[in-house]
Amino acid sequence: MAESKYLTLSDDSSKNGQISLAPEVIEIIAGITAEQVQGVHLVNSSFSKGVSALLGLESGASGIKLTEDDRGLVIEVNVVLDFGISVPQTAAKLQEKIKQQILFMTEIVINEVNIEVDGMLPEETNSSIDPDDIFAEKDGEEK
Repeated sequence: MAESKYLTLSDDSSKNGQISLAPEVIEIIAGITAEQVQGVHLVNSSFSKGVSALLGLESGASGIKLTEDDRGLVIEVNVVLDFGISVPQTAAKLQEKIKQQILFMTEIVINEVNIEVDGMLPEETNSSIDPDDIFAEKDGEEK
């Protein structure tokens, strides 16, 4: 969220006081939930940072953004998906799981979860190049 205001968990002040959450807490819950779905990688996760760089995506993208509009709270989730999975089914699963987890943990209702697929990870490749030693010489070649 652009503003750094806290979200109050309930309008009723309990006898013990008020409970408020920083918007970043909601983003963290959404991010952890998204990464638990098989075949999904957040744009900011260490696994997909390299892929994002290869795809020319913004390096500072956080992967999760919480905003508020006239309809309520909206979460935007930027992901990279594994090749071969159903994009519509995976996106719908992400939307439902994120909404459910945030509601369960905070009792805050999220009105929209928008999924933006920024790329696809290919299946494993049989490359003869060692990514840890890209300048290694092939057998039979001399330095």
